[in-house]
Amino acid sequence: MRTSERRTGIWRLSLEQIEATVADHLGNGRVAGNQAVPCLSRQVSMYLAKNVVGWSTTRIGRFYNGRHHTTVLHAIEKIERLRKTDESLDALIEVITAELSPATQGCFTERFHPGWTATLIDVVADRVLKEIRRLTTEGKLEGPLALAHRDRGLPQ
Repeated sequence: MRTSERRTGIWRLSLEQIEATVADHLGNGRVAGNQAVPCLSRQVSMYLAKNVVGWSTTRIGRFYNGRHHTTVLHAIEKIERLRKTDESLDALIEVITAELSPATQGCFTERFHPGWTATLIDVVADRVLKEIRRLTTEGKLEGPLALAHRDRGLPQ
């Protein structure tokens, strides 16, 4: 496979570099089909390729197994919507963006302290627990957590 030429954007990164970095966090996105995990990985990569580096939607689509540019646009819009509602995904995209930064090329661990990953996980877990408590007190909790609360006799 031919390496992608570099594109001038905020940072100069190839599509392969973006895909590899996202794959480290979310798994390979360059696979056939529309399974959930590779699909999310691919959509995050497409979002970063367009919004951080400035690749064209046509070139991004070609890189991802010949997908149409409108598929790339859909992916970008979906990730933008998810970033507004899912704080953990938003935080993950911020981490990946920082990792792609020229200041960290190949040295993510040097820029970020080892304890930061644990801190990030703690912050996200704290936000999730607060949201669960809020939904529980408002009686809007649904799914397995609601069943567990009901089975234990806890308020919903």
